[in-house]
Amino acid sequence: MGVRAAPDGGYPTALDVGRWSVFVAVGLERGDSLVRIGSVDLRGMGPVAFYAHFLAEGRAGEPLPVVYERAGVRREGTIEPAPAGWSQLPVSFAFAITALFVSLRAPPSTVVRAISRVFGLWAIAQVSLLTGGAALNYLGLVTFGVSGVLVHPLGIRALQVFSRGAAPTGGWARFGPWLWAVMGPLGVTYLTAWPLRGPLAQVLWLLGIVAYPLTLLVLVARGYRDADAVQRRQIRWAAFGLYAALAPPATLVILQMLDYYLFGEYQRLAPLAAANPWLLALIPISVGFAIFRYNLFDIDRLWSAAASYNVVLVVLVALGLAVVPRFGELGAELLGVEPRLGQLALSLALAAVVVPAQQRLRPRVERLFFRERHALGHGMADLLAALSACGDARMLTHRVGERLHELLGSESCVVYARGGDAFTPVFVAGRAVPPAFDAGSPLVATLLRSRRPLALGTEGRQPDRAELGAFDRAALEALQAEVVVPLRQGEALVAFLCVGPKRSGDVYTTTDLSHLAALGEAVSGQLVRFDREETLRQAREMQDSLRRYVPGAVADELASGSELTPGERHVSVLFVDMRGYTTFAESRAPAEIFSTVNRYTERVSEIVRKHGGAVVEFNGDGMMAVFGAPRALPAKERAAVAAGSEILRAVESLPLEDRSSAASPLSVGVGVATGPAFVGNIRAADRMIWSAIGNTTNLAARLEALTRELGAALVIDAATWRALPEPEGFRRHPALPIRGRREPEDVYALPQSLSPTDAQR
Repeated sequence: MGVRAAPDGGYPTALDVGRWSVFVAVGLERGDSLVRIGSVDLRGMGPVAFYAHFLAEGRAGEPLPVVYERAGVRREGTIEPAPAGWSQLPVSFAFAITALFVSLRAPPSTVVRAISRVFGLWAIAQVSLLTGGAALNYLGLVTFGVSGVLVHPLGIRALQVFSRGAAPTGGWARFGPWLWAVMGPLGVTYLTAWPLRGPLAQVLWLLGIVAYPLTLLVLVARGYRDADAVQRRQIRWAAFGLYAALAPPATLVILQMLDYYLFGEYQRLAPLAAANPWLLALIPISVGFAIFRYNLFDIDRLWSAAASYNVVLVVLVALGLAVVPRFGELGAELLGVEPRLGQLALSLALAAVVVPAQQRLRPRVERLFFRERHALGHGMADLLAALSACGDARMLTHRVGERLHELLGSESCVVYARGGDAFTPVFVAGRAVPPAFDAGSPLVATLLRSRRPLALGTEGRQPDRAELGAFDRAALEALQAEVVVPLRQGEALVAFLCVGPKRSGDVYTTTDLSHLAALGEAVSGQLVRFDREETLRQAREMQDSLRRYVPGAVADELASGSELTPGERHVSVLFVDMRGYTTFAESRAPAEIFSTVNRYTERVSEIVRKHGGAVVEFNGDGMMAVFGAPRALPAKERAAVAAGSEILRAVESLPLEDRSSAASPLSVGVGVATGPAFVGNIRAADRMIWSAIGNTTNLAARLEALTRELGAALVIDAATWRALPEPEGFRRHPALPIRGRREPEDVYALPQSLSPTDAQR
């Protein structure tokens, strides 16, 4: 019931008394003069003063006696007290703790500042209407209005910043949210019915309640459309909190309106509204997960479960409102029981349908909104069923590796099997250069103790604790292994598989890890069928197919009697890759392709050796070389760039078998990075393979891949560029995002249009 002050300083007048009023009054009608509420005389009071005393008198929780006057006759009635203000304390506490935690633990950023501000204000708004004395209630009402003016615009701005990762720049995006500042005065108006008439204030407030979530939904959808895979997972977490907090109240309002206008009832669903304010605590909780631990739980599963339950409950509640009263009475007449008992029995029958209906609806929701996850689940089920058809270890490892690489969309997938006293790769997918792991390494010891996959990725979760040596750590970094799955034969560890990051950029969810754990158990069961010696033979055969020639620089060191001591060295790593190789090979005979590639590898390796580098490996049309190891090279950066420049010229002038005018000259892209790497012998099943692994190697490979995106012939990192005496022709690309690396890098590119020249000239 809202009130209006009397113009002559008399008693205030009741404005709205009805089902949609914030006050539930008994005996009063619109236009009655309010004389006294509880023990307080109301003469000369306006709506704000009335509401302050209403809160103060209603602290006991009992209906408030009210004296009112109608047509000169004083009468008595009651008003239901407002909900206890302490019920908002848990919600306020959730917002306050999240704001404090985000501001203290998250790295400073625009997103952190925006979320801390709006959550802090929201915490203040939630406790501003705590019931106390009249003076305290005055202050609380003013605080509620002021915080309401700020919290809604800042909430929209925080969502803009969160979904975009940066502050919006457009004029409308910057100033448009402040249109929602009107929600603060509307909130006070809704409580006090002043200065607007009660029904008008309520209509505007209800429109705001509906329009505000719709605005948030539009912002989330726009940010989601432009986000990458990880940002989308964070947005899904934040959107889940908004959905879980706002969808039930909005749905309840709609159902109450339908119940009122169709059946003349309103209070039947009132008990369900008691939990609505508590749902607001889900907003800060979900945002906290989005910022710190967005991969702790599988948000897609939470979404599908919540959406399916919501649809089922809405349908059943609507059905119950229309059916339960009528069919309950009919059943009561037929069975001769009380109508309420019949309605209760029918309500319980409808409630029993909730779980089965949700279980049937949930797969359809997942197939509609989470297609990748749905496809992964079905693909894993098919793979597990197909394992029993494998006749030997080779077929098993190949089927698991190929299918897993396809289902997860991973950049690399390597299956290791035990061969003697080492674990060697028996299946390789992707561009990984897999080393062997000693059977006594810390990684193998950790896998022996573990029955579940090791999740080593740091995106959105804390990585599993694993004891790793320097070589293990460098090798896993080179493989970019996100998950390592142990494969057992009884109690013995006979194999394991390493899965790299997803090409989509998404993280490995708890559901993905569950699928991998189930796959590991299934493969372990199949390995029991195979003889250990057969597994060893398969591992050795595959290792023979992956052998590489010993680099010339390594051969020179061995010939001189020097020891190839493994350890961390500061080196320059060069990657080169032939462009258009697939198109080149498509229209040529195998003999011509072999001849061209043979001359290409011979010329490139000769250039690397001339400049003091060591060719680590050739991989088809690609090559990796190291400068500064195994023998120290003072000007390794200059030597690597000089070799790269000469390779560009040499490949362009490489004669082709096809001398027709239509034949295009070959071209390559070169990437060079400088930094620490673990250099030394990597143990294979039958020999030692000399290589360099670590983040520097990964960066060089990424820089070579960037030559296509930047239209460049040669791309180097900042460390290499700084070491060149007089670099010419390079263009700086500051803070460039590089796939697979958390922080952007400054890179320097030699444009494709320029003739390659020695950068040290």
